[in-house]
Amino acid sequence: MKVKLIEEQFNNLDGATLQVMYDKQQDSNLLMLTPEKNGDSVSIWVDAKLRYKLFEALNTVKLSDLDEILLDVLKEVLQKYEYDFFATLAIAKGNIEFMCAFMQSKNQSAIIRKLAILAELEAQK
Repeated sequence: MKVKLIEEQFNNLDGATLQVMYDKQQDSNLLMLTPEKNGDSVSIWVDAKLRYKLFEALNTVKLSDLDEILLDVLKEVLQKYEYDFFATLAIAKGNIEFMCAFMQSKNQSAIIRKLAILAELEAQK
């Protein structure tokens, strides 16, 4: 079985690293949490939907009301463009009003990360 690393995320989980791997044959994701200090890695096989929920739970950044509005707008555009992540970003970048509001956000990377996870989840359906 060949498992491909598709994402590595560093969270404020006592210096732990979360690695996401994908096995095409099983159409499943392997989530592996590795502590920076002492301890063994913990891993679990999940489908795309559960992976999305786990990433949401591990996201330690609390979005503000503005951030939630921006994410909702991006979700609508994402749906309109059939879950094409890059097309969604291109459309958003071309909208001056959206970009002015987006530049005010302190959580731009968290918004984009959530959008990317959602786009990938929907694309796998």
